[in-house]
Amino acid sequence: MTQIMVIGGGTMGAAFTRAVTDAGVIEQRDITVCEVLPQRREWLEAAFPDICVRDGAPMPGAPMPGAPMPGAPKTGSIETVVFLSVKPQDLASLIASFTDSLVISILAGSTISDLAISTGSDRIVRAMPNTPAQIGRGFTAWTATDAVSAADRDLVRQLLGALGEQLYVPDEASIDKITAVSGSGPAYVFLIIEAMVNAAVGIGLRPDDARRMVQQTLIGSTEFAAQSDLHIAQLKDMVTSPGGTTAAGLRVLEQRAVRAALIDAIAAAHDRAIALGQS
Repeated sequence: MTQIMVIGGGTMGAAFTRAVTDAGVIEQRDITVCEVLPQRREWLEAAFPDICVRDGAPMPGAPMPGAPMPGAPKTGSIETVVFLSVKPQDLASLIASFTDSLVISILAGSTISDLAISTGSDRIVRAMPNTPAQIGRGFTAWTATDAVSAADRDLVRQLLGALGEQLYVPDEASIDKITAVSGSGPAYVFLIIEAMVNAAVGIGLRPDDARRMVQQTLIGSTEFAAQSDLHIAQLKDMVTSPGGTTAAGLRVLEQRAVRAALIDAIAAAHDRAIALGQS
């Protein structure tokens, strides 16, 4: 039996809770969410009527949800998973000990070493989901310490897979790289959507129509690319007729160095991810 303690009931903590329960990976009654904000606790209790919601993380020595009481014989049948979704700056304030727990952290910039010091666990998974995980369409990269067993890793794949696509990577350096691409990536896409909608309105389209067509264009293009065996450049060429409208638009994008700007943006995000891990 698996018991999960979610530390931090904010947007991603709630998204994780909803995803794993909707997917049937775990029942609501086997989840405890720790949240310090009273209004947020009220919201969680209404959204997830069968979970246990409590104020903050457990005190040192307090039993985890589903754990045997002190002095009771250990059956070995209960696996406790701690899902850390607090703000990175709050990691150092954790006062609970999760020595016997499998810890999954989604804290940007918090290294495995940081997590080991704060949690007392050597079974640590460092994961980086992105915001589409809130609707089950995210991408989550993760890595793990050697102490995370094969059975643990299978459980992690199930839990993170409920958020969308998941990918195991061999080291933390890969997490920093993926943070710059898929972690920050939705913001780049939202910027593109915003610009295209503004442009569509600028040439006379209605705002609601503009947003609808831009969003569907990106969704359809992405799904088409996912189902095609062609290189992305070939797909682009399929839309581009010599001397046509697309060619005219692409020429401006290349002249304005949009391609180079996106490459530089990802490089800057990668540099920042490394710096956060070293601070």
